[in-house]
Amino acid sequence: MPSELAGAAVVLVLPMELAGYCVIGPIPGRRPSRETLGYATEDQLAAPLEAVHLAFGPADEEGRRKVMAIALECLRLLMSKLLQQGIDPIAVYVDADLLNAERACALWFEGRWLLGGSEGACLALSAQAAQALKQKYASMPWMAEAGSTGAGDSSQPITSAVDILMQGNAGAVDLRQGALRRRRIGPAWRGLASGVVLALLMVCLVDHVRTQWLMQQASRLHAENLRVLQRWAPEQSPDGDLATRIRLLEHRPRQATTLEQLALLSEQLVGVGNVVIERAESTPEQGWRVDVVAQGFDDLERLGARVPGMRMEQGRQADQGVRATLSWREAE
Repeated sequence: MPSELAGAAVVLVLPMELAGYCVIGPIPGRRPSRETLGYATEDQLAAPLEAVHLAFGPADEEGRRKVMAIALECLRLLMSKLLQQGIDPIAVYVDADLLNAERACALWFEGRWLLGGSEGACLALSAQAAQALKQKYASMPWMAEAGSTGAGDSSQPITSAVDILMQGNAGAVDLRQGALRRRRIGPAWRGLASGVVLALLMVCLVDHVRTQWLMQQASRLHAENLRVLQRWAPEQSPDGDLATRIRLLEHRPRQATTLEQLALLSEQLVGVGNVVIERAESTPEQGWRVDVVAQGFDDLERLGARVPGMRMEQGRQADQGVRATLSWREAE
């Protein structure tokens, strides 16, 4: 990090890929608290409210507000690394939010398309994704510097993408709010040029921070998945590739339920005929024990032939026919 940036009035611009965006409707009261605004945003978040840092824009004429969201742990780690270098940004913005035109527009910046404007769009798209979107929104301005990679898909050439972003600061949402608001007050936008330069240099640092954060999340999810696997399949070893073990478990033959086993036995009884169940019970240790009445022993022999694993524990001739107790370990 350049040493001359320490102590300078720096504006930090983060890539849209790190942030989320939404709009909330009117909130009662002249100056609603951050807690109230947060609860109004909660149902649009993909993460728990306590794990996200929210920044709110001012209310428009209809009372709606822009909301920028970023993982709290990721932003704290990034700000901590900057403060260790003596850099305390006077403002933190998201690049797509700096596109503050009166209508939706797109800008080629740092190898991808930024979508922004006052009509509710705030996205970062690859060139391939933008191609599909451009067919639907051909009338929207697609801006790119002459000679840049995105110039071929541009409908409006520009001199400098950085200048376009610098012009949009007035309507952008500053992420330095709430617990992350800046304590020291300095001249707003002094040294903006150095801030934009820092934004370009920060791409590598942000990638590093984001990679660290994603690796931490991946490790946490892996540990949670292992705990779930051990709970539902305790015979599985925690070593080896987790995805492979899960695929093997998915293709493992499913154990028939008690109702399915009883239904299978009933089907065999219908096929044999002349056999009636009087009582049936099942235990994990002994399997099925079934008391039946048949017209003759030959009916029981046919039933045993149709149901592998079934054996007769006892049988006797009675007035109604043959009473027998059958045991059946497992339905095949």
